[in-house]
Amino acid sequence: MKKNEIAVRTISGIVISSVIIASAWFGFIHSKYGADPADDDIIPVSDSDSGTESVTEIDDSLPTEETISKKFVRIAEDTALRAKSSYNAETLAMLKSGTEVLYLDENRDYYFIKYTDETEGWILREKGEVIDKDVVVTHIPKKPSGDPFMINGTQEGDDLDKILGKYGTVGASVAVIKDGQVAYHYEYGYANKEDPNNKIKVTENTKFRIASISKVFTSMLAMAEVDDGKLNLDGNLSDLFGFSFRNPKYPNVPVTMRMLLTHTAGLSGKEGLYSRYIGVAASSEDYYTYKPGKGYYYSNLGLGLAGAAVEKAANQTISQYARDRFFQPMGIDASYDATYLSDKSLVADCYTNGQHKRSNKALTQPKERKNGKPGEVYSLGQGGLLISAVDLAKVSTILLNDGIYDGTRYLSHESVEQMLTVHPVNTKNKYEQCIGIRKYNSLIGEHNLYGHTGNYYGIYALMAIDPEDKSGVIIITSGAHSKREDNTVFTVCNAVMNYCYSDILS
Repeated sequence: MKKNEIAVRTISGIVISSVIIASAWFGFIHSKYGADPADDDIIPVSDSDSGTESVTEIDDSLPTEETISKKFVRIAEDTALRAKSSYNAETLAMLKSGTEVLYLDENRDYYFIKYTDETEGWILREKGEVIDKDVVVTHIPKKPSGDPFMINGTQEGDDLDKILGKYGTVGASVAVIKDGQVAYHYEYGYANKEDPNNKIKVTENTKFRIASISKVFTSMLAMAEVDDGKLNLDGNLSDLFGFSFRNPKYPNVPVTMRMLLTHTAGLSGKEGLYSRYIGVAASSEDYYTYKPGKGYYYSNLGLGLAGAAVEKAANQTISQYARDRFFQPMGIDASYDATYLSDKSLVADCYTNGQHKRSNKALTQPKERKNGKPGEVYSLGQGGLLISAVDLAKVSTILLNDGIYDGTRYLSHESVEQMLTVHPVNTKNKYEQCIGIRKYNSLIGEHNLYGHTGNYYGIYALMAIDPEDKSGVIIITSGAHSKREDNTVFTVCNAVMNYCYSDILS
């Protein structure tokens, strides 16, 4: 055999042997680790990790709670909260015996405490004692909500065009909530059609006066004050206002904020709704004959007075308090008084059966008294809120997500629970009354929806949410046919709600 042939056979043998060895090694690796060339970023699990112990998956998008111990100061006797640890320092508040406040620090003679989110100060050590308390701390994940998808131009949008056209709608905005987030929005028609050469279309940013749906948000403001220790839901309103707030027919029965928010105080509103001073109505004959808390009468006057109580407790106008406590932190441009809006031109006109009834100019006039004090008048809490459908939907999700919006808590779990608890009173309607909001049983299919209607010079509106599956529909029109269903919902709103639940949320 020639030397060249021997060399070739030798090299071939080496190559074949190498291939056999490499194939065997690859087979060993594959059988041991299940490796796949397409999954080269997967790390094999070691023998020590391959036990049969079950693994619980943790959803890190949900809030978690932890119980920790914190120091508080229990006030032993009534005392002044001062700006500095000095007897001559400014008095910030008077603390009553039994009050428990968060401990921050101390020196030889004073405790430094936190009274409210905005107020910290000093009290004499002899007026309180340090105690340890277990408190539940909620850890909120930062999970920003995405922008809702516009369904104009889709099949669903075309279907809504037909529904709204059927009811003579001038303009409308719809927002749909899915899984606790604002998922879709849709706009229709005009915010103003008076100038045929310059008609103003409804957009996502168009704001409407939402009328009585304002009562839901006014109630949320009240519950926020309860959370912040500024308001007692069952406290005597005479103590809050500093004068008699009683039904003259029952002079010994205190009227409370809960009664106002559930329409059980007995206020009738016979005298009309104007910017009157609180004292005129608080103990007038403007009450029904039933004992406060023992009957039901839907009262715009009662919620107007509740708005004044919100102002009194906050020592701010209702627009200022709403801005600071909710709207600015949420990135929402809305207000009871148009003065606080970034662009008043975005407020839609009102049309009744197609006829112009209220202009943007009339709706955006300043509503707060320039020389008045917070809590002196009551013209806004019952129906004055100016807001877009999408922003109203964002506010509504607070009630669907245990008081949380976009990772920030705005209401406590307890306050949300109270707002969604039926008050034991016969409304004689196809809904049950909760704090500021109604519960409609089987309004649509098996959904038990919470919400409210709104009606103002042709603006027909509906807020409807389902805490069970965290869904909801907001519909606001700038004018449509005025027919109402026997469930108290306007027909145009009822039709849109039914379509959204059957074709968009199904």
